[in-house]
Amino acid sequence: MTPEMTIVIATHDNLALLQRCLEGWRTHASHQPVELLVVEDGCRDGTADYLRAQEHAEWGRIQFRWVHEDDAHELRCTNRGLREARAPLVTSWHDDMFLECDWMVPELLATFSAYPEIGLLALSRGLRFGGWAGPLETFEDSIDWRRLVSTIGSGPLNWLRLSEVDGVMRPWTVRRACIDQVGALDEEYRPTEWDESDLSMRIRAAGWKVATHGYERDGAYVHQVSSTLGRHSWERRTAQALRNAKIFFGRWQSTIAAEQPRDWRTWWRRVTPRAAAALPASIVGGLARRVRIAGARG
Repeated sequence: MTPEMTIVIATHDNLALLQRCLEGWRTHASHQPVELLVVEDGCRDGTADYLRAQEHAEWGRIQFRWVHEDDAHELRCTNRGLREARAPLVTSWHDDMFLECDWMVPELLATFSAYPEIGLLALSRGLRFGGWAGPLETFEDSIDWRRLVSTIGSGPLNWLRLSEVDGVMRPWTVRRACIDQVGALDEEYRPTEWDESDLSMRIRAAGWKVATHGYERDGAYVHQVSSTLGRHSWERRTAQALRNAKIFFGRWQSTIAAEQPRDWRTWWRRVTPRAAAALPASIVGGLARRVRIAGARG
């Protein structure tokens, strides 16, 4: 089977969640034109042995590959995956994300086919940058709502539409043609943070659009965020984020300011019959989650 999408999964000592991650893809996408490419990053927890077994399994011989890096961290591992990917579309995925449907991949393939102007699509949330150029001395400054807004697009039609954004957060799907033209993630941002938004801005500068849709909210997958966030202290994470935010806005603030005020495009989702059937339940579930969150905050 010739893959139409490569799923790149960087992993480091997270075997139990990686097993669940790959099982989700095996269960829901083994009949679809995808290849799973795991970048094993210096694991010491038995991950390599597990991956060797997977590549010899029946589904693994057709859809699965893995490569080794020696503790290179997420950004460099993602770049290795971008280099090794064989498909025209590449998805950057976390090992603690679990696919729960069989309709997301067909929808993504249909979306990129229908909208050649979209170069990169975020699968959870995107970022819109404002022209505010206030102080950037603390982590809180870097996420000031006047500087950026996290979004899945304006409701209620955001259940049915893709929405244009400036930057993205993982997971996302990108055209290989974009990477070939503008390059991969900039390793000045290593180990991670703001590298994806920098890539998004370069893709936009080359003439493509960047968009987002809330597939996680739709129930397409579950992200166990705590397994990633809990690896490093809050102080270390925020210091890294601030450092990289300064690099990002140092490069792009003048471009962002020149674009204001900005119009935002939308596109209709290329909803498959299975996705349409799941939509009412996902809307009800999404609204229920919002009510629970609001109640907890209140």
